[in-house]
Amino acid sequence: MNNPKVNIRYAQALFDLALERSEVETARKDMNLIENICNQNPDLIVMLNSPVISSDKKISVMHLLLSGKIGKMAMGFVDIIIRKRREAHLNHIARKFEDLYLEYKNIQKAVVTSAIPLSENLRQSIKKVLEEQTKGTIIMAEVVDPEVIGGLIVKVGNQLYDDSIRQKLVDLRKEFNVNTYIREF
Repeated sequence: MNNPKVNIRYAQALFDLALERSEVETARKDMNLIENICNQNPDLIVMLNSPVISSDKKISVMHLLLSGKIGKMAMGFVDIIIRKRREAHLNHIARKFEDLYLEYKNIQKAVVTSAIPLSENLRQSIKKVLEEQTKGTIIMAEVVDPEVIGGLIVKVGNQLYDDSIRQKLVDLRKEFNVNTYIREF
């Protein structure tokens, strides 16, 4: 289940607590571990989503699974999530926590789409330009899409920079579809 309002509310609460206790890095590591475990174990998600299994049983399973792997604060957080009957949101809350962490550290994710794989020099140049524009750190993912034909499509946060040949052809088609010719008699 994915409810963005619930996810951000609980992730923000945990983030604020971790910030207050100066345990942001530990909480991030713990939430990443929880997200990875949830993503790798679909049966765990089924168990967490099951209304038949009691909260106490879910808590004991999570304690067996996570005991010694995550900190006391994260374990207490998991307990609260389950007691509040929000366990179906656990992996989404963990993902949202990561987003809050990246925002706190001024780290942004960028996706660069090109027709062919980028050379190392070009990759570093793009990263440098993006870091200068955003005044932060960039984590760059690269996507190769031959339909781009040429040029680049760069997505950083909610901004999209499309300087691809494909987009230029689309724009050109739109321009040709507009009839600027006025017939005079």
